[in-house]
Amino acid sequence: HPRTRGGCMGDGQHIWAAAEWVLMVRNCLLREEGDRLIVGSGIAPHWLQDDAIISFGPAPSAFGSVSLEIAAKAGAAGRRARVSWSGDWHTQAPAVEVRLPGLKPIMTAPGESAIELSLPEVT
Repeated sequence: HPRTRGGCMGDGQHIWAAAEWVLMVRNCLLREEGDRLIVGSGIAPHWLQDDAIISFGPAPSAFGSVSLEIAAKAGAAGRRARVSWSGDWHTQAPAVEVRLPGLKPIMTAPGESAIELSLPEVT
């Protein structure tokens, strides 16, 4: 505990608190909104610094098991990110919307499994 320097107080020792933490991290990277899979909406801009790779999964979703990779690169043309995903879908692949920080949401085409984006400069 920050004040007492002792063990955890309150909900921290309950397994459901740990489960909520894992769900929060999952939801930062991918989550469901109706019939869409939302990717990257909780990512902090500094997670996408030069040559950063974020990979996650396979993780459960309402649509099936999902794996995700976001690879950032800096080059002569500026900062770019390649967002790719794959799934073991229960039925057909869901609509995927990419929501990286500093960018407008982008709805991907049906059947698409990757998209490349220009990233804003991080100040």
